[in-house]
Amino acid sequence: MEILPRLHFVVVSWWGTVILHCLVASVVHCVANSVPLVAQSVSNPSGICALLVLNRGYNCQEFKVPTTDGFWLGVQRISSRKFRASKGPAFLYHGLMQGGDIWVLNAPEESLGFLLVDNGYDVWLGSTRSSKFSYGHASFLRSDPEFWNWGWDDLVSEDLPSMLRFVHMQTSQLIYFVGYSQGTMTAFAAFSQSDVADLVKKAAMLSPIAYLNHVTSPVASIVSWLFLDKVLLLAGVHQFNISDAGGKQVINAVCSKLKRADCFSDLLSLVTGPNCCINKSLISYYNKFELQTTSMKNLAQMAQLLRTGRFGKYDYGWFRNLGHYGDFFPPSYQLRNIPGSLPIMLAHGGQDQLADEMDVRHLMLELPSVTQLLFVPHYAHGDFVLGFSARTLVYHKLLLFFAAT
Repeated sequence: MEILPRLHFVVVSWWGTVILHCLVASVVHCVANSVPLVAQSVSNPSGICALLVLNRGYNCQEFKVPTTDGFWLGVQRISSRKFRASKGPAFLYHGLMQGGDIWVLNAPEESLGFLLVDNGYDVWLGSTRSSKFSYGHASFLRSDPEFWNWGWDDLVSEDLPSMLRFVHMQTSQLIYFVGYSQGTMTAFAAFSQSDVADLVKKAAMLSPIAYLNHVTSPVASIVSWLFLDKVLLLAGVHQFNISDAGGKQVINAVCSKLKRADCFSDLLSLVTGPNCCINKSLISYYNKFELQTTSMKNLAQMAQLLRTGRFGKYDYGWFRNLGHYGDFFPPSYQLRNIPGSLPIMLAHGGQDQLADEMDVRHLMLELPSVTQLLFVPHYAHGDFVLGFSARTLVYHKLLLFFAAT
C-alpha cells in the first residue's frame, strides 16, 4: 500500500491574494519547487473576460487559481456596470470537455451567467484544469504526458474545492452553486466527502449525473462498450480531443457502428443526444469553444462508470487498486454523506441521452434531500446551457429556487 506524507495547507489572504503553503511532515514541499502558489489577478486578451464578457457591457476580472497539485485554474468574476451585486456569490461549473465559457456563449438575455448578474448575483465562472481557459501547470507543459496524468477524482479532490475556497475567501459569503453535466458529478462527489459542502448555500444541478447505467449517447455508449478508452490508453494516448488523431479514430468508429457517412457535422448531438432548442445557425460558433481537450484518464473513468454502474473512484485493476486504496476494488462516493440541510435543485430532460431519467431517479433516491425537481420533457443534454428557451423553462425557476428562503 502506498504511504504518502500527510499534507497540511495554510491559507493566507493578503489584500485579496490567496497563498497556499504546503507543509509536509519534516519536508517543506510544493509543486512549484517549494515556492507557494499564489492566486493571481491577470489580464488575458484570449480569456473569457476579453472574448465574451467585456464587449457585452459587463465588468469582468480574470484570475489564476492554484491547486495543490500544481495546476492553474481559470476563474472569472462578472459584475454589472449598472448596480452592485446584493444577493451573494454564484459559482458556475461546466461539464466534460468544456470551460467556463459555456455560461456566457449566448446573448446576455439567454446566458445563465449574465442573467444571474442582472438579477443581483456576484457571478464566478470556473474552468477545469484542461480547459483552454485555464492556465496550465507550474511544472509541466500541455505537451508533456505528466500534464495529463489525472482523472475525474482529481477534479473532485482538487479543482472544485480550490475554486470554491477561493470564491469563499474573496467574498466571505456562502455560495450559490450551479453545476452542469460532469460539473454536477464532481459536485456530488466533493460534497459527499469533505467540508466543501459547508461553503455552499444552495446547489442547482442541470442535467445532473451520478449513475450512468442507462446512457444512450452514441459516443459515450460506443466508446465504453467497445473499450476504446482502454485501446487508446494502451496506445499511449494521454489527452483526448475530438479533432485530434485519437478523437477522429473514436468518431470514425462511432460512425462505422451507426452506419453514417458523416458524424463530424453535428458533434454536439452525437455526444449529448438530439437537442431540441439550440439555434442551429450558431453551431459553427459553438464549435469554436465547445468540445475542448480532456485527459484520456478522465474519459476512461467515465467509461468505467458507465460499464459498471458505480459512482466511485478510478479503477486501476485489482493489484494496483491495492496500492492506491488498500482494497482490490475502488471505493464509491457516498451520496448519503451530502448534508441533508443543503437545498438541491435537479433539472433534467426527457430526451437527455447522458443524464437519463432512470439514472436521475436513482440519484434522487441516494440523495438525503432534493428541495426541487424540474423536468423538461422535450429537453436533451445541451439544451440546459445553450437552449434559446432555457431562460423561461429553466433559468427563471432556478432564480426562484435561489431566492426562496
